[in-house]
This record gives sequence, C-alpha cells and structure tokens, in this order.
Amino acid sequence: MSVEIPNPPETVHVVIPQQQWADVRMRLDAANARLAQLNLAMELGVETANLSRFMALAMAVCNFLAVRFKARRVSLGIVRGRYVHVMAMNQTEKILRKMQLVRDIEEAMEECFDQDADILFPSPTAGNFITRCVSKLISAHGTGTAMLLPLRRDENAGVLLLEFEPGHPVTSEELAPLRTAMDFLTPRIMDLYEHDRWFGARYLRDWRKHLAKLLGPTHTWIKAAAILISAFLAWAFFAQGVFRIIAPFTLEPVRQAQIVAPFDGYIKTVLVRPGDSIIAHKTILAQLHTAKLRDQLASAQARYDAYAKQADVARSQDKIADMQIADDSMNAALAKIQLLKRQLKQAAITSPISGVVLTGNLLRRIGAPVRLGDVLFQVAPIKPLLARINVQDGDILYVHAGQKGSLATASYPADKIHLKVIRIDPLAMVRHKQNIFRVRALLGNPPVWFRPGMQGTARINAGKRRYIWIWTRGLVNWIRMKLWL
Repeated sequence: MSVEIPNPPETVHVVIPQQQWADVRMRLDAANARLAQLNLAMELGVETANLSRFMALAMAVCNFLAVRFKARRVSLGIVRGRYVHVMAMNQTEKILRKMQLVRDIEEAMEECFDQDADILFPSPTAGNFITRCVSKLISAHGTGTAMLLPLRRDENAGVLLLEFEPGHPVTSEELAPLRTAMDFLTPRIMDLYEHDRWFGARYLRDWRKHLAKLLGPTHTWIKAAAILISAFLAWAFFAQGVFRIIAPFTLEPVRQAQIVAPFDGYIKTVLVRPGDSIIAHKTILAQLHTAKLRDQLASAQARYDAYAKQADVARSQDKIADMQIADDSMNAALAKIQLLKRQLKQAAITSPISGVVLTGNLLRRIGAPVRLGDVLFQVAPIKPLLARINVQDGDILYVHAGQKGSLATASYPADKIHLKVIRIDPLAMVRHKQNIFRVRALLGNPPVWFRPGMQGTARINAGKRRYIWIWTRGLVNWIRMKLWL
C-alpha cells in the first residue's frame, strides 16, 4: 500500500509596515502595563489575605510596599474628622505623634487629601499640585523623592505615603500599578479599621450615617415633612394651652314664679299674653268666675246669722250646751265666709313678682274649667339671667365655682359673652342616655336681646394643660374604661 505525501507548503514571508509594528508594540506595552498592575494587586492581596486585624494589615501593606518599591519609608494615614493620623509605618512598632517626623508626615498627607490627587515629588512633568508640605518633609528628613496616594471609600478616607532615597526617580509607570493595587485593597483596609475601633466610636459612626441621611441634600420633601411633624409633636408634648370644658347651655332667669289656680272654677277673662310685662300684685293676669262663690258666700252668711240667733236664745235661757253648739256652728260658718271672701279676692289673679309672662296663652281657654293648683302662667324677670350648663360626668371633675369662660348662642354665634361659674348641682341627671350635672353661671354684661330659653354652647376655662393631653384625654379615658386600666 503506497501513500502519497503532499508537497510541503512553501514559506511565506509577510512584510509588516513600520507604522503597524509601532501600533502592535504600543498595544503590547499597554497590555504588559495592565498585567503589571494586576500582578501587584494580586501579590498584595495574597500577602495580606490571612490578616483579620487593621494594624496587622496596615503594617503588612507598609512593609510589602517598602520592599517591593525599595522605599525608605512607607506610611499609612487615616482621616479622623478634619485631620490625618498616621496609623502604620514600615519597620515601626509604635508611632509617637509628638515626634516632628510624624507631624510633618501628617501635614504632607493632609495636603494630598485636600487636593484629592496622586502626587509625585518631584513631579516629572509640570503640574498644578501644591507640594509645600511634601517639600518640607523631604528637605527636613533627608529623603529625596515621595509618592502620595489618597485612599477613599464612601465617607472614610486615608492617605498612603512612600518616601525614597535621594536619586530614586518616581514615575507614573510606578504610580499606576500602585494605584490599582490600593484601589483593590482600600475597602478591606477601611472595613477592618472601622471594625477594630472601640464600640463607642462605632456607634457614633452609625449615628453619623443616619444623621447624614437625615440632614443630607436628598429626599427634601420627606425630610421637611419629618421636621415639621417632629416640631409639631414637640410643641404638642411640651407646650401648654387653655383646657376648656365644652357643653350646651340654656338661659334661665334668676327668679321665676308659677301662677296657679287659687280654687276650682272657670276662666272668665284673660288680660295678658306671653311676652307682656307685668307689675307684682298690681297687674291682673286673668279672672275666674265668682257667681258660684258669691252664692256660697250668701249661704254661709245666712247660716252664720241663724247660728248667731240660736246662740242668743240659748244664752237667754241659760242652756249652756245649746249655746256652745251654736257658737261652734257660728265659728264654722264664719271660717267658711272668710275662705269664700279670700277666694273672691283671689279670683283676680296677679303675680308675686314683676317681670315678663313666659307661658300662659289662655285666650283660647276662656270658660274652660281649672282645678286648684293648675299652672296658668309662668312669670320671670328678664334680667338678670343665668346660664344653665349641662356638663357631662366625665368633665365635672375639672369644673369649680369661680371659673370663668364664655358662651355663644345659636342665634348669634359671633357674639361671645363672658360667664362665671357660681354653683354646681351635686346630683347628676340623665339626659339623652348620659349623666349630666347642671352648672349655673352668671353672665357678664349680657346684651339686651337675651331671653330666657335661648340655647348655645358654653366653654369653661379649666386651667392649662399640655396640648397632647387635651387632644387625647377622651380617647385615653375610653381605652382605660374598655381595658379596665
């Protein structure tokens, strides 16, 4: 069996233009630079992977960078408030902040932090960075060049400083890998720094974050509403206002008389109507029929005369018993006569007080019978008037004699009349399925149009209380009653 082997391909020579070769070299150099950056970050990450405390991590970073970059001194600072504090330095176990070297390093770090930019000193190119503090550090402590990098993560921040021997050049090619490595490691450094702080500092940090959210520029309307609500609640809990008992009232006269029928009879004439003014014991309100009374009076007078003759006859005959019987009958007849005369006088009905007729429209009842004690008229003076306030039993505890307030009638709600509590009835009454106490209040300068029977709303000033107590008192009492607290 024979196999045919094809002829080998001929060598092909490709000619790459010089410009393309320069582009390839440029891309290759960029890839190598990125690889170097990642290589440094990986090495630094592996070197510090097993460290779980901030100081150990900071010392490891400083020592590693000092060896890798052949730096004379590597320092790591953390921003506290407005200043940078040196936390770690290579080959240094304890840092004394009173040392001039530490102070100069912190000033240089603060200068870098304020500018928030990577600084090379001396700068290989003309730059716009301020390096006064860095220059002071280099000249005062014998180093030649320096490299500073700000470290940032959220609100936390730090600065890394590398100092080199005189004659050691600092270039951007060295800065780029270091920048990448520190960006990779900064979150872990800041997390361990916050974790290792004492608990008080951690609590203050958390509160600062919450306050930053509360006072920051975002969510303006929500924060404005929260501030207004907080201010309102503070005012409600601490400010005091006048606590007022609100209850309905009815105007009533100080004195009132009920005119009743003096005897059983019939209405003859009615001379007044409700609203008429009368004078005590002079103005006749109504008259009752007296014909029957006059007949009874005549009969009683006749009996009296007859008993008087019988008494005279018995006296002349010395009949003592008959005389006494006749005298007793004569006295009974005399009492009847006096009663009938008094009733005849009372047939013209008058009032014991002056004032205005409140009730008693009897014009339609002329000729109608009345019985002894039937109320015919109600008379009361228009002034002065009292306000009868119906206070619920849950509020009567806060009402005392001498308290002041104001009232307004339903017909003229804009007119507020001052009042003063003068008396509280001790016995509760049931009105509309509620227990109420009647409170009498004297009015100050009532208007001329006030009339008995007018109603409205009264407000009694019961002292000062906190607004939150005034607004929630009813609800709290209801809950206490339901839950038996």
